[in-house]
Amino acid sequence: MTMEPDDDLLRFLDRDGAEAVFRERRAGANDERPATRDASSAQSPAISLMITQRQRVRLRDLGFSENAIRSMTPAEAHERLRRDGPTG
Repeated sequence: MTMEPDDDLLRFLDRDGAEAVFRERRAGANDERPATRDASSAQSPAISLMITQRQRVRLRDLGFSENAIRSMTPAEAHERLRRDGPTG
């Protein structure tokens, strides 16, 4: 007769092991924080998440069709505006 491992016991042991690893990592973690949030954000590039209505109008003014604007990613649209148009 072979014994099947008890699922509850395995879950408990996995959780207990995970908690031990977490405590070890937390104890060894460096508690230093960046001096200001602005310093870290100045170093990281901006990520474009959407094209605003104002940006759509500017793209149309630059000669892009509605279909072309719709097929652009936000990063592409922002790059085109930065490169080809005024930033007003």
